Amino acid sequence: MMDLDYEQIEEELDLVIPDIYKIFIDAVNSAGFDLKKYRIYHNTETILIGNEKMRENLSDSLPPWQNHYFDFGVGDGCGNYFFLHANDEKVDQVQLWAHDPAGIEDVSTGTAFFQRLLKELEIDFQGPDRYSFDGNRYWE
Repeated sequence: MMDLDYEQIEEELDLVIPDIYKIFIDAVNSAGFDLKKYRIYHNTETILIGNEKMRENLSDSLPPWQNHYFDFGVGDGCGNYFFLHANDEKVDQVQLWAHDPAGIEDVSTGTAFFQRLLKELEIDFQGPDRYSFDGNRYWE
């Protein structure tokens, strides 16, 4: 079970965790999924480390990584990273930070994105979206 300290994350990263992410974590916990197995951020520490690494490594990139981007530990496997704007609890839009071509792409609502991710977790990433997601926890 993932036991996240949302207050610590918000305080240390100076952002607001969107409700859609909290709903996703509740669903992960209810189903008993092990995000660590898939290199997806799985606790407070990995969320903090991952977001700090994004800020450090991509702040000078094109496009620059912004401090209000919340990296929840999932990319597309090609060096691009999904994120939520973390300046309002009601944010429900997942975007993709892309390096080639450089830019920010709208992906879908957070609701739709996390439903797709949950479906793949249910079947151990053997479904139609198995190549759409990859964990960002590369430092472990």
